Amino acid sequence: MAPKFGAAPFVLIRMESGTLTHADFPRRIPAPVPQLSLWQVDLNDPAHAARIAAADCLCSREQAHCATLRQAADRRRFSGARVGLRTVLAQRLGCAPSALRFRTGSHGKPYVEASGTAAFNVAHAGDYAWIALAEAGGEVGVDIERIDPVLGLAAMRELAAHCLTPRECAWLASLPAHAWPSSFFLLWTAKEALLKALGLGIADHLQHVSVVADGAGGACRLAVVPEPGQLAAHAAALARIQLYRLAGPDGYAAAMAWVPPA
Repeated sequence: MAPKFGAAPFVLIRMESGTLTHADFPRRIPAPVPQLSLWQVDLNDPAHAARIAAADCLCSREQAHCATLRQAADRRRFSGARVGLRTVLAQRLGCAPSALRFRTGSHGKPYVEASGTAAFNVAHAGDYAWIALAEAGGEVGVDIERIDPVLGLAAMRELAAHCLTPRECAWLASLPAHAWPSSFFLLWTAKEALLKALGLGIADHLQHVSVVADGAGGACRLAVVPEPGQLAAHAAALARIQLYRLAGPDGYAAAMAWVPPA
């Protein structure tokens, strides 16, 4: 479980309309170290849903992408995550949420054109969206996943064989069946968070690095082990990376990775 630091300070933010409101959207939640910050959008919270519905800050490209999503739940998660992200970044930069201009890196990781913006990352699953910022510089990655209650042991074993390394599969195989759902999704979220922090494509590199989740790194810290020869170009970043399991809402697994500045 992630350690808890002090509560977020009470602040005010300015909405697009110019009125002031308490900064309870998104909701600040504990991050594993003080150099990082983390926010949660709760799509089932009526106050959060109202803020998302009332927002008029998504650009035409974001609106067009949202319209291409076939499932209403996917549109809801995307719009909630983007409105939450724009709210957090606008507060940091002292501008209107609609004024932010996003670009994407080679693997689709977004960044803001404005100078001095902390690196950020967004993840969403089920009824939640999470937004992470690297307040002290460097790069950050975050992931949250709903633990699928109908995903059986056989299906998880098949997924593990395709997506996890032999080292990770061996660790899972040592666990009793009842521990597989939380352990499998712990590895999945941790790997996705660290690859996002490195700015690498998820599908291409899942088997190029291992997560060690045997508890040797402490209650929330996870070890990262590069597999031979696969990520040599990222050796320096992997040597610095800090990877943490996070305490997500009930029924969810989550993880966060930070590559501190060199």
